[in-house]
Amino acid sequence: VFAICRDSGRHIVNYTLDQLEALLDPGSYFRLNRSFISSIRSIKEVRKYFNSRLRVYLSPPPEKEVLISRIKVADFINWMG
Repeated sequence: VFAICRDSGRHIVNYTLDQLEALLDPGSYFRLNRSFISSIRSIKEVRKYFNSRLRVYLSPPPEKEVLISRIKVADFINWMG
């Protein structure tokens, strides 16, 4: 697991994403999918995507696209406020 900071620094983290999710403030961080947890400050844009999913654009941008499953879309929208 890597933590990527806003200055694009990449740091190894000795926790699983499940463990990190439990440690982080749920008001500031959201589990986007199996591969990503993001700070609300890192979300630059959200667009509708195929099959009722959302595509999230982060800063700094990750190497692969970030999609939110249709099951998590309602929770994500509520979290975003």
